[in-house]
Amino acid sequence: MKILKILGIILLIVIIIIGVLIIAMPTKYNVERSVIIDAPRNVVFKQVSHFRNFIKWNPWNKFDPNMHYEISGTDGTVGAIYSWSGNDSVGVGTLTNVSITENRINQKLDFISPWETHDIAYYKFEDSPEGLKVTWGLDGNLDRPMNLMGLFMNMDDMVGQNYEDGLLSLKEQVTDYVNDHTKREYFINEIELEPRNFIIKREKVKFNNIQQFYATHFQGIMQMIQMLELPLAGAPSGLYYTWDMENNLADMAAGIPIEGEADIEGYEMIQLSGDALKIEYFGSYSGSAEAHYAIDDFMNENGLTLNEVVVEEYITDPTTEPDTSKWLTNIYYMVK
Repeated sequence: MKILKILGIILLIVIIIIGVLIIAMPTKYNVERSVIIDAPRNVVFKQVSHFRNFIKWNPWNKFDPNMHYEISGTDGTVGAIYSWSGNDSVGVGTLTNVSITENRINQKLDFISPWETHDIAYYKFEDSPEGLKVTWGLDGNLDRPMNLMGLFMNMDDMVGQNYEDGLLSLKEQVTDYVNDHTKREYFINEIELEPRNFIIKREKVKFNNIQQFYATHFQGIMQMIQMLELPLAGAPSGLYYTWDMENNLADMAAGIPIEGEADIEGYEMIQLSGDALKIEYFGSYSGSAEAHYAIDDFMNENGLTLNEVVVEEYITDPTTEPDTSKWLTNIYYMVK
C-alpha cells in the first residue's frame, strides 16, 4: 500500500508538472528564412505568387515526388487555392492566397492530416543593394496540449530547413528564367498588359517623316487632352502596325494613354491589353534596333507571333534630359 501511495504521489506530481507545462509553454511560434535574388522584382514575385510556379520549387516535393495537387480559382490572385495530398511526410492540406500587395503575400495554411492546424504563411519582399530580399515566414500555432511537442522538437529548425531549401530552389528557378529570357544582352519580360486606353492618330508614314509626325500629333493630342481635362495614364507612345523596309513606310500611330474613355473628333480611341513581351531600353531612339531584334529572337525560339501591334513608350522627356544614355523607352510586343 505504501508503494501504491508513493506511486500515486509521483503520478500526481507528474500530472501537475505536465499541466503547468501545458499552461506555461507557448502555443504560437514564428519561423523565417531569407534569400537575396538578383533579378527583376516582378519576375521573383510571379514565381512566388502563382501556385503553378510554386510547385516547381516546393521543397516538400522531395518527400513525395508523387504528391497530388490541384489549383483552383484564378492563380496569382487573392482567393486562389493550392490543395495537395500525399504520403505521411507531406499529409493533406490547402494553401490559400488571402492578401497580395507589392511587398507582402499572406497565405492561409490549413493542414488536414496527419494532424489539423491552421496557420499563416507569408512572403516579404524588400529591395537591397545586392538584389531583392525575399523572406519566407510562418506564424504557426500548436493548440494545448499539442504545444508540449515544443519540448521535443524545434519548429524553427524543422520548418526552417525546408524554407531554406525552398528559397534556394526559388533562386535557381529565377536565375534560369532570367537566363532563358535574356537575348542580345536584353532581358525580355513576359507580362500581362493591363487594359490601357489610347487616344491615337494613325497614318502611313515615310521613315524620314516619323519625327515630324510625332512632333505634330503628340502636340495635337496633348492639347485636346488638356482642353478636355482628361487624366493621363502614361507617357506618349508610338504604335507600329507594319514596318515596310522595301518602301520605307510605316503604318503607325502617335498615341497618349488616358484614364477612362473619350470621343475626340479627328482621333481614334483604342484599348490594348493581354499578353506582351517587354524590354526596358536605355539609349537614343535611333539605337533601339538591337532591342527589337532581341524580342524577335525570343519570339522565334518560343513559337510566338505578333498580335497586331508593337508599342514604344517614351518614358524620358528628351527636352529635359540631354544625356541620351538615360532615355528610357519601354518596348512592348503584343503577342499570341
